[in-house]
Amino acid sequence: MTAQIFNQRLQALRAQMDAHDIDGWVIGREDMYQGEEVPAGDERLAYVSGFTGSAGTAIVLADRAALFSDGRYSLQMEKQTDADAWSCHTMPDVEIGAWLKTQKLSGLKIGVDARLITLSAFDRLSATMREAGLSLQAMMQNPVDMIWQDRPISEAKPAFAMADEIAGETIASKLDRLTDRLTDFGCDAVLLSRADAVNWLANIRGYDLACTPVTLAFALFHRENGLIILSDRQRILPVLNEHMAVVPLEQLDELLVPLAGCDFMIDPASLPKALYDVISDSGVNVVTSPCPVTKMKAQKNLAELDGFRKAHQIDGVAMAEFLCWLDHTDVTQMRESALADKLLSIRAGHPDFIASSFETISGSGANGAIVHYRAVAGQDSVIQNDSLYLLDSGAHYRFGTTDITRTILIGEADAEMRHAFTAVLQGHIALARAHVPLGTTGRQLDTIARTPIWSVGLDYAHGTGHGVGHVLSVHEGPASISKRGSVSISAGMVLSNEPGYYKAGSWGIRIENLIAAKVASQDGFIEFETLTMAPIDRRLIDKTMLSEADTVWVDIYHQWVLSKIGSDVSPQCQAWLIKACAPL
Repeated sequence: MTAQIFNQRLQALRAQMDAHDIDGWVIGREDMYQGEEVPAGDERLAYVSGFTGSAGTAIVLADRAALFSDGRYSLQMEKQTDADAWSCHTMPDVEIGAWLKTQKLSGLKIGVDARLITLSAFDRLSATMREAGLSLQAMMQNPVDMIWQDRPISEAKPAFAMADEIAGETIASKLDRLTDRLTDFGCDAVLLSRADAVNWLANIRGYDLACTPVTLAFALFHRENGLIILSDRQRILPVLNEHMAVVPLEQLDELLVPLAGCDFMIDPASLPKALYDVISDSGVNVVTSPCPVTKMKAQKNLAELDGFRKAHQIDGVAMAEFLCWLDHTDVTQMRESALADKLLSIRAGHPDFIASSFETISGSGANGAIVHYRAVAGQDSVIQNDSLYLLDSGAHYRFGTTDITRTILIGEADAEMRHAFTAVLQGHIALARAHVPLGTTGRQLDTIARTPIWSVGLDYAHGTGHGVGHVLSVHEGPASISKRGSVSISAGMVLSNEPGYYKAGSWGIRIENLIAAKVASQDGFIEFETLTMAPIDRRLIDKTMLSEADTVWVDIYHQWVLSKIGSDVSPQCQAWLIKACAPL
């Protein structure tokens, strides 16, 4: 789309702001359920600005508009927006409050959709606005929706059950554990406002999102009265059982009437402000706490971990077939989106495939330096020769989820590429081999991965790793391996290991495997099991930079990959895989 179209949308939005007697409007990139992926009809930020990143906030005023996101999207924000209409800012370098203060605004009334902003976010933003001399107003009408004439309407799709043998635990057992957690907090009931938590607890999944197999729903759980799914009955009917009931979300106020006076838990970080207002008016005693289900589902049980391993073996075969095809094909006349489509077609051929776990990042040359680049057919680039191709992709299978990044040489590499790639590989190996005490946080692990990269004067602006859900969101809390990772890593967590380096305007490098934390043989320590099965491009490794231990790790990893998937690939791919996994 042209800049003119987005500028017309900005002007139409400003006209709606005038009609609603507000001086500004906040546009986040979220729906009511606060997941990373949202339905097409909730992509309001992209509709108004053109920015398609998975995280961001815009503030539109009468004469200016500002867009804020994190370091993953610094380049993408600039590329996708009109510089004459938008100023782009990378957080935490420039925070919203700091920007507002520099604008010398005072007395303005700024609106935000109460259904789309969480209680915590509203309170933070309201305080930020006050400090800048502004006021924040929660509204139940969204002016963006009023100008979006052809807004997509999501089809209501039925949920499906996750078999107990794949989930590894029955609904009854999970509800018993949740009851214990509420008892520990002295609470009688909880409103679950994270869709992935609801789906995990009820052993259900769904098709409401393209890349996250969940049914979008809230849930009310009472220790004595049981579980009520707050959703459309027809969607839940296929999975309805004796452990749950289903009631429309619009009847939440009626459900709360008999609970007046009880201690009622909410998660302010995920609960929409609009639902909080309903709860606070009901007479319950509100207790704030992080979602009690989040930590439960983050620590995978044996069946879930086994499912991850099966999924990675299937995915490893698909990746090997793709990489073999890539190595035997002149792709320099093909576009980035065509390569992503090729990989998807290979994955989708497996009977246990459900969906991609996120939109594939297929970036050649300079596009690989855009951390979360999206190749859109017709707007993407031809694969560049003598450069690097960054491919970040994943899939959901019936029993597990994958997420893998490989940086692949197309043509010939120069010394700078090999130097940076090998430094990133050393950081990846350092985390894969980490043996750390119980209680080690994601922040501490982040430093382990960055140290070899820092030692050669390089760094990257994103986290080193994120939690991964079991056939749920590919990005899962509460743990992360990042500079902000304050949560301790515990056995059973599945995380990504993905250090990188990005040379703006030239190329990007990232090496990502999924790892599972496990109890080490040494008492009081944890270590990691690598799950991902795919060769790392040996052509980009500068062996003179590797220690003996690094070299041994690469050789053992490649021999393991060959032993796990070598007999399952095609004959041509098997010959390629043997070479790709040859010892350094």
